[in-house]
Order: sequence, then structure tokens, then C-alpha cells
Amino acid sequence: MKSEFTVKGMACAACSRHVEGAVSALSFVESVSVSLLTGRMTVLHEGDPEAIAEAVRRAGYGAELAERGSVALPERTAVKGRELCGLAAAFLLTLLLFLLAMAPMLGLSRPALLEPSAGGGARLLIVELCLTLPLLFVGRRYFLRGTAAVLRRAPTMDTLVALGAGVAFLHGAVLAVLALCRPAYAEGYAADASFEATAMILFFVTVGKTLEGRAKDKTADALRALSALAPRTATVLRDGVEVEVETAALAAGELVVLRTGEAAPADGCVTEGFATMNEAMLTGEAMPVDKAVGDRITAGCLTVDGRLVFRVEAAGEDTALAEMIRLVSEAQTKAAPISRLADRVSAVFVPAVTGAALLTFLLFFAITKNGTEALRHAISVLVVSCPCALGLATPTAIMVSTGRAATEGILIKSGAALEMLGRIDTVAFDKTGTLSTGRMQVAEIVPAEGATRAEVLTLAAALEAASTHPLAEAIRRAALEEGLMPPEATDFFTVEGRGLAADVGSDRCFAGNAALLAEDVGLSLEPLRDASEEFLGRGYSLVYVAREETLLGVIGISDTARPSARAAVEALHRLSVGTVMLTGDNPRAAARIAEEVGIDRVMASLTPEGKGEAVAALSGEGHRVAMVGDGINDALPLVRAELGIAIGAGADAAIASADVVLRRSEPADVVAALSLGRRTMRIIKQNLFWALVYNSVCIPIAAGALLPLGLSLTPGLSAAAMCLSSLFVVSNSLRLYRRREKKA
Repeated sequence: MKSEFTVKGMACAACSRHVEGAVSALSFVESVSVSLLTGRMTVLHEGDPEAIAEAVRRAGYGAELAERGSVALPERTAVKGRELCGLAAAFLLTLLLFLLAMAPMLGLSRPALLEPSAGGGARLLIVELCLTLPLLFVGRRYFLRGTAAVLRRAPTMDTLVALGAGVAFLHGAVLAVLALCRPAYAEGYAADASFEATAMILFFVTVGKTLEGRAKDKTADALRALSALAPRTATVLRDGVEVEVETAALAAGELVVLRTGEAAPADGCVTEGFATMNEAMLTGEAMPVDKAVGDRITAGCLTVDGRLVFRVEAAGEDTALAEMIRLVSEAQTKAAPISRLADRVSAVFVPAVTGAALLTFLLFFAITKNGTEALRHAISVLVVSCPCALGLATPTAIMVSTGRAATEGILIKSGAALEMLGRIDTVAFDKTGTLSTGRMQVAEIVPAEGATRAEVLTLAAALEAASTHPLAEAIRRAALEEGLMPPEATDFFTVEGRGLAADVGSDRCFAGNAALLAEDVGLSLEPLRDASEEFLGRGYSLVYVAREETLLGVIGISDTARPSARAAVEALHRLSVGTVMLTGDNPRAAARIAEEVGIDRVMASLTPEGKGEAVAALSGEGHRVAMVGDGINDALPLVRAELGIAIGAGADAAIASADVVLRRSEPADVVAALSLGRRTMRIIKQNLFWALVYNSVCIPIAAGALLPLGLSLTPGLSAAAMCLSSLFVVSNSLRLYRRREKKA
């Protein structure tokens, strides 16, 4: 089974790694994925879920089984009034300590009572010690978590902060005690104290974590907005009386009333009334759509104007909105393959940095014989390192992009799918229902000599009155649009795969393909030969119409390309993405649509297995292929492709088999998805590059690599740099919010 847990207490990438390791060690666990950003863990396992939660608790973190259908979101980190006062006080204390310690370097003078040269060295150390103690309380969580992590032999980022700040404080405290014991030596000790380093480390880290938390919280804005779409209450009709009930209490079959300004609480079908609805948050379509009797209603859509009644077909966790939220939430907890590098680095990061700090101290002390300077550089190494930036590089970008994509009607099921979107170089389209509307229409009618166009269409509509075939539907619709009144037909007889016959009045009439008229009825089609060949050349499906032994005419019926298909294909070409059409239709019909929309390559007359083989062949040629389809027969190629993209209005089998679902049946959204995937990959690479380069550059500088050039990092500056590193990663990911992807 698959279980989701909420994990508390994770502060950095090392924490999530330890949680993952603790759960992976259980023999009945098949796979585990932990998201530092959302605090959510997904486990595929056989045993008791409580045993998994207990393993996490033994590792030093809180864990509990997440509620079914709950959404994984970063915890809200709004600063409370008390915390704000604490930060303000910490700022004042840190500033005062900095000024006291650095006064000579800044050209300032200390109060005479605190000037070491005037005998105030001991007093200066005691004052600095007293000013630092409240800051230890402000940063107590780093010491508590860091110490606990060491005791579990699983050091984290909190361990580095606690070590850096703690060693600096202990160094200053020891000097203060020595100064009290031997005041005569206080003047020499006072300059070596590092209380300001402790203050700056704790203050900058606390401020950085607060800002980072608020920025991480913003990454979930889109998903949070989706979660808020469904109203808490609904108005239902019971025995003709309107009653307000909780949305959670809605059941299938109930009648719900919607008025202007109200959002749909469930999925259903309109039974009464008319309204204009805004579906932008679900489909990305900005234009409101009209809803009348028989139309579908989706939970979360807003009634712009009008009043209607709809019958509930799906409520609660069964609605399309709930499924969308669930898919996006799961995608944000599934790591992308590109994050593996960060995982490998973070696994050894804290021990490596601790070792580097110790080595820095020993080398500095051996060379300079100055324990204070050696200690300062070791502390700087501990504090400047930032595994958080590595841990956040991928998940923040994934959360922003998948959440934003969902608001545009694009559901990306996993981080791996999002990564693959950025690497696709070939898109294979199904034809019917994807590039074409899938709605057949009468394109042209050619009557035989002695017959009229209206006569041919009227008789064909009469014969096709009871048929459910798409060609029959197109003929009936054309007759209705032209205002024709087909006579009643009786005594129907269907010839499988060829057409049908029926009596219209006293005459036996026929409508079907060439085989029916030529072989079964025995009529010559020669009079319509030129028209038939022209229709076939255009890729039309042909329906011949005859009365008794008289050929009346031929009807050319065609599928039509979607209006946005050509612009979408051209946009893909501008992205250097090749396009292929895979269809079971005949080659001429496929070629006509392909030429109309600009497809590069056509493979026609394919079975579902043939489509799967075609996708495999394209991959074998070295292409990274995305398959776009909407039908049951597209399920196999959707799975075979590196990336399956299902049109949202398509069959459930196609949607279930796909990695990406487009809620609108628009090829233009394929372009938007690929563009977003490419941009997200650029952001992730920038984040990883920054995190790796930052640590690779700053740790040696903190260790003193640039001292010959007069450049170094104090512990305070190291703390500020560490905080800025995490903030850069999160802020860079938030750039994905700034502009909408061009769909075509």
C-alpha cells in the first residue's frame, strides 16, 4: 500500500536524508520519498503504517499518518507579534555587540568604563556576555536540535549553526571568566572575545530562516488557491425547498442551486436554467463559458451571471477538482531525477564540513600559533556552509511550476515528468480528438444527374435517423442546419461495415460505401467517379445515396482540424521540437489533416499496438518522445513514450496512463507545458549551480584561502552569506510565477 505521513522537525536536506534512511531500513518498505519543502513523506510498503511513523520518531523527528485527501503544503510561517519583538530585540543586541567589538576598526570610541586600555577590559567582557545571553534564548532551537542530532549520530544544518555559535560563545565566556579571575590580564583578553560572532550568527540565521520560510510558503500559493476553490456550503433542493448544507455532506443525485457569485461545490450536469461560468482556475481559459441544460459542471467553477440547477454526479474527494489537487500535491512530493546529485552531496555534507572546520583550526593554529584567529576561521567554515540551498534547489522549483501549471489547466503528475517536459525533442500526436475535433461534418455533396443536393441530403438523413455512427451524426446535423425535414424511414437493415438500407415511402433506399452500392445493390458508380476520386484525394469519407436502382449522389464527410492546432505545431517547431502524427485513420485523411496543421511526419492506418511500436521506433532513433492522445487506443503509446500527455476531455484509460494531463482539449497547451518544463529545468540548474558553487567558493574563503590577498569572512558575515544562499534559491524559483507561458 501507499501511505503518506506528515513529518515534523526537518530543518535541512540532511534531515530529510536521515528520515529517508530510517524508513528505508525497514524490511517491509519498498520505496520512500521525503519532501523537505512540504514536510510530507510518501512510502510504498507492506507492513503497519504505525511502524513507519515509529521509525521516524526514533530518528528524532515527529511523524503521523496524513489524512486521506489532505494536501501537502509548506507550513505557514507568518511572523507573530511576539516573534517580531524578539527579532527586533535581537537586532538591537547584535548591533550593540558589533559596535562594542568593532569600535576601533570603525573609528569609534567605546565608553571609558568599557575601554580595555583604560582598565575596562573585564567590564567590557562581562557586558558582552550579558548582552549575548538573551540571544542564546532567541536561537535556542538550533542548540536543542543540533545537539539532539549529534546524539543520534545524524548531524544536520542545526548542528553546524550550534557548533559555530556555541564555540564562539564558549570562547568568549572562558575569556570573561579569566578576566574576572585575573583582571590584570583582561585588557589583553578583551580584544580576542568573539561574542559578536555568536550574536551575528544567531541573528542572521534566525532572520534568514524566517524570510526563507515566508518565501517557501509563497511557493504553494497556486495549490492553496486551488484548495480554496470549493465552497464550504451548498444550496440544495429537497422536496422543492432550498436548504443550505455543508459541502462535505453532498451526495450523488442531489440537486444543487447555483446563483451569480457562487462556486460549484461538486461535479454534475445541468438540469435547469442557464448561467455563464468562469473556469479559469481549472482550465486556464480566461473567457467565461455558457452553461445550459445538459452541460457539465465542475467543482470550483465560479458563476459569473445567471442561475441554474445541476444534479450532483461526484462530490467531495471524487470531484475533478479534488483529483487535480491530489495529483499536483503528489507531484510536489516526488523528487525529480536531477535532484539525485543534491541528495548524494547532502548525505555527506555536514560531516565533511565539520571535518573541514577542524582541519582549518589545526592548520591555522599550527602556522600562526594564534588560537583565537584559528577558532574564528573554523567557526566561519561551520557557519558559511549551506546544505539547505542544495536541499531546496529542486523541490521549490517543482512546487512553483506544478502549482502554476495546474492553474492553467495542466496537471503534471511528478517531478520526473516535469523534468522530462524540459527535455522532449519530438511530439507524437494522435489525430482524432487531438489535432482534429473528432467531430465529423459534411464537407461537400455532389448529386448525380437528375437529382438535387437537398434531395440527397434529405434522403441520407432519413436513412441515418437511427444510426449512432459518427458519419450518420454528421449527416443528420447537416440536414438540421439547412432546415431540411427528412421523411420517416422504416424496415431498417444494416450491412456491417458497409452501410444500411430502409424503406422511405414505398421505395427501398440505400446509404453506404462503394462496396454496398456496387456489390450488394449492383449499381454502377461510374457517373460519380470523378467526384469520388476528388473526395478521396482530399481525405474525405464517402457515403453514397441511392433510391431503388437509381444512384442519387455522394456525400464527402471530413474531420476538421482544431483551430489552434496549426499555431501549436508552428510554436513547437520554433522550440526545435519535431512533430509526428500517429493515427489509425486512412493515409489520405491523415495526410490532409497533417498538411493543414503543418505536421512533419505521418504514420497512418496504425493499430494501438502499431502506435506503441511507432513510439518505440522513434525513441530508438534517439528522440525523446512525448505522446499526446485522448482515446482508449492511445493508452499503450502513452505508456511507451518517454512522456505521455493526455487530453483532459479524453478517455479515463488515456488519462490514467499519462504523465501529464491537459484539462482543455487544446494542442496549444502542449506548447505551454513544454515551455514551462524547459524554464523550470533552467531554474533548477541555476539553483544547483549556485548552491554547489557557493559552497565550493565560500568554504575555502572562510577557511582563509584568500588571506594573502587580504580577504576573509568573519563568522558574522559567514552567517549572512549562508542565509542569502537559501534565499537566493527560493527567490529564484519564485521567478516561475512572473509570466505565463505562451501556448502558441
